[in-house]
Amino acid sequence: MTTAILITAVSFLALALGVCLLYFRRRLQVGDARQTIMAADFAAADYRLRLLESAVRQIGDGVIILAEGGDFALINEGAKTLLGLDDNDISGQDFDEVATGFSEKLEKKSIIEAAQEGRSGETVTVDGRYYRLGFASLRDEDGAARGAVCVISDVTESMKAESMQTDFVSNVSHELKTPLTTIKSYAETLLKADSADEVMTREFLEIIDSEADRMDLLVRELLSMTRIDSGAIGWKMVESDLPALVRSAMKKLDLEAKKKALIVNRMFAKELICPVEMDRGSIERVILNVLSNAIKYTDEKGRIDVDIIQNENCVQIVISDNGIGIPEKDLPRVFERFFRVDKARSRQMGGNGLGLAISKQIVDAHGGEIEIESKYGKGTKVIVTLPIPGRRGKRGIL
Repeated sequence: MTTAILITAVSFLALALGVCLLYFRRRLQVGDARQTIMAADFAAADYRLRLLESAVRQIGDGVIILAEGGDFALINEGAKTLLGLDDNDISGQDFDEVATGFSEKLEKKSIIEAAQEGRSGETVTVDGRYYRLGFASLRDEDGAARGAVCVISDVTESMKAESMQTDFVSNVSHELKTPLTTIKSYAETLLKADSADEVMTREFLEIIDSEADRMDLLVRELLSMTRIDSGAIGWKMVESDLPALVRSAMKKLDLEAKKKALIVNRMFAKELICPVEMDRGSIERVILNVLSNAIKYTDEKGRIDVDIIQNENCVQIVISDNGIGIPEKDLPRVFERFFRVDKARSRQMGGNGLGLAISKQIVDAHGGEIEIESKYGKGTKVIVTLPIPGRRGKRGIL
């Protein structure tokens, strides 16, 4: 429920309370002989008023309803929790003192003024969280102000989502702009060249091809993330042998490791068999990404260890290296989209900061976990944990 809709609903409920009370006050002032009927009407209205009050009190957001002079008509549990109030605090100056501790905009006088001036709402920050304050004036049938309503909504998550969306668009634009600029500049140089230098032409075309591949990878990874986020991807979950998949991934990257004279050790037994229910292609993508990062960020003649640890309910793929490592301050952010510890080195190696983010999405979808331990200058360990399916009986065995 948006703040505007909530304010409208609360204003209606508060006004309904006032109208009902006014109606019965006038009925009681008339010396009507039908006392029995009036008593029944009053009891029914009192029941309805209690329902309305109960509805306001149980609204998740904070609601404060003030009468014309600033006296309380109602303050619900959500508002009490936010302000740290109990029933004994809701009187006079005590409330204003507590409210000021949350925000000066919640003083009784401030609420009434904001409502009467027609301010739609304001956003305040308290202890790192964002709250939207919505105001509405309560008026009688003649249009005279009779009180005010303030609704306090925690909008921290929506604010974070908006910020992430803005950062995402900015990062995508930046990642696409860099290779596009390179492609355009080299293409223009080739077009303006007076004579065809075969060596230069080939060199420039290779750069253009490389940058085009970089853009293609970025677009494909963005599409993958979008499909996973939207739930559009269809996971092909089948029981497969995980050690066989790890050995296959190691073989695919063997040439890259040899280029840097890296020692890649298979720490698990060659005959190890461990069936795991998984989308084989997606889990292979995770293994390739983690192993590729280890190769990229380990200096020549370094060491990489690949192990598989089988437990009762899960299996762990552990990939360790003695590479450059990750600073401690950056560890909490390694799974963020587009985050790179060493931006210059990552770009040089073709990284765009999406690999680990996608890997985490895949592992999460499999009900597993991916963790990173690292010491700057000493190396990194990545642990991928996947659940093992329940044991199944074999055919022909009773």
